[in-house]
Amino acid sequence: MEIILKTFSWKNIIEIIILWAVIYRIFLFLKGSKAFYLLRGIIFLVVALLAFHFLSFPVLTRLLAYFFAFFLILVVIIFQPELREGLIHLGKRHIFYIEPKREEVENTLREIVSACGVLSRKKIGALIAIKREIGLNKFVESGVVLNADISSELIQNIFYPFAPLHDGGAVIEGGKLIASSCLFPLSENQTLEKTLGMRHRAGVGLSEHSDAVVIVVSEETGSISLAINGQLTRDLAPNDLFTILKGQLTNPR
Repeated sequence: MEIILKTFSWKNIIEIIILWAVIYRIFLFLKGSKAFYLLRGIIFLVVALLAFHFLSFPVLTRLLAYFFAFFLILVVIIFQPELREGLIHLGKRHIFYIEPKREEVENTLREIVSACGVLSRKKIGALIAIKREIGLNKFVESGVVLNADISSELIQNIFYPFAPLHDGGAVIEGGKLIASSCLFPLSENQTLEKTLGMRHRAGVGLSEHSDAVVIVVSEETGSISLAINGQLTRDLAPNDLFTILKGQLTNPR
């Protein structure tokens, strides 16, 4: 024990802190993309490789080592766009990120629902995506970055028919309206109603490509719809919209 304490210096403490900070930022980076879900598979392969090594299974160890090397190369190739995007934005993120409080989330939702209620009554179309775990950076970059505090009035002004940013969708993350006039992918689901317009198909499409919650206000009927995981719920009252959003965004997933 004394030998260990003598060899443990202040340099080791600094190295541990730096290593912790690097690993933490890697987790933050992966959390904003689908690559986060590959982390479990990589951890499983590492644990299995170490277990086979300590259990003296040379054949399994060698085969898993070859597979692991091939797997890492395959991950880099498949997730090249996400890795490039993550490296670009990595330096812009804070090391320590605190999840917003439940009260802050509910206040943000009230502002969003209030805006949707007004837009619905005036039959003004709107398309609003609320980010959850999977990053929406590539969709944000297709629009105009705002990074503004959310308010009902701001959302109404953005989707006013003669406003320069009313086309496309808005992206909300935390308590910020990150961007507007963003391009969302159209759903290719053949089971969707033929009467649905481009705005609804874009909302469903984004919910298929990510775990975002997407609100759609029809400019023809004023009805409010909500797209989650490729499923569209239509003709929602503002109170029902708030209840569903609160359940989706404030409860542990």
